[in-house]
This record gives sequence, C-alpha cells and structure tokens, in this order.
Amino acid sequence: MKIKLEPFEIQMAADVATRRFIENLKMGKSFSYGYQGSEDKTLALGIMGCCAEVAFAKSQNQYFNGSYSDKYSRYTDTDMQKGIEIRSQKRKPNNFLLIRPNEKKAKYVLVIDEGGFEFSLIGWYPFIMEEPDRLTNFGYPNRPPAYKVDIKELRPIADLKC
Repeated sequence: MKIKLEPFEIQMAADVATRRFIENLKMGKSFSYGYQGSEDKTLALGIMGCCAEVAFAKSQNQYFNGSYSDKYSRYTDTDMQKGIEIRSQKRKPNNFLLIRPNEKKAKYVLVIDEGGFEFSLIGWYPFIMEEPDRLTNFGYPNRPPAYKVDIKELRPIADLKC
C-alpha cells in the first residue's frame, strides 16, 4: 500500500519532529544505540520518520496525536494507538525490519520511504518476546546488535488490528 503525503501533512510531521528533537536536546538525549550522525542528519531522519508515522495514520484513517515529549524521559508509549510502533527506512535493495533488544513489546510496522514524500506500508511483525536467534550487528561492531526480520516474514498490513 502506497501513501503520498500532502504538503500540510509534511508540515505537521516536520513540526512534531522538530519538537521531539528540541525536547531530546533539553533532556541531553540523541538518537540511541551508538548512532553518530550529524545534527542535521539526525533532524532530517527524525522528520522523515515522523512522515512515516503520519503516512501510517493516514493509511489507517487514524488520528495522529503528534506526541513529542515525555517529561519523565521514559518513552514508554508506542508511536500509534493500540501498541503499534512505526519503523521507517529509505528504499534499498535489502530492506528489513530492525528491532532492538529490550524495546517495547508491540506490533512493529515497516514503512519504506520511496522518495517524494511517498511511503509504502510493507508489513508488520508482533514483537512479543526477545528473539536471540535473530541478533546481528550487521557488520558494524561499534553498534549494538539488533533483531533482523526479513520482509518475507512480515504479516500483511490488512491483518493488523488497529
């Protein structure tokens, strides 16, 4: 399923991502898990990730609450209602869903950024327990290992109960 964002939806995502970025600065946080990109790349990735959240909400005709901070620095809520986390990536030859150990137990949705503010909802995976057999560092020893879920293992978006 492909979703094209309108300019007002891109603006909303950019506003939310910017607020999230500033709140993280206030809390002394940055992207996690050993990410070492520049501040401008971090902000750009945040905007595109938030665009993926908006695209998912639009595809499901769901309210997007634009949450951006957790004054207790816990980040315990999922991205979307009903325990749904959104993961986004740019289109590449070998896309897959990445989930880190000890992350929220939730339904993880893979959304691919096709460029031009068009997004493809690829599928979802129920992360209900740790899965040590899936752990890999993808050849980056400076980053902690993560779970890799291949696209062929994802469940259809139509089967996701929102």
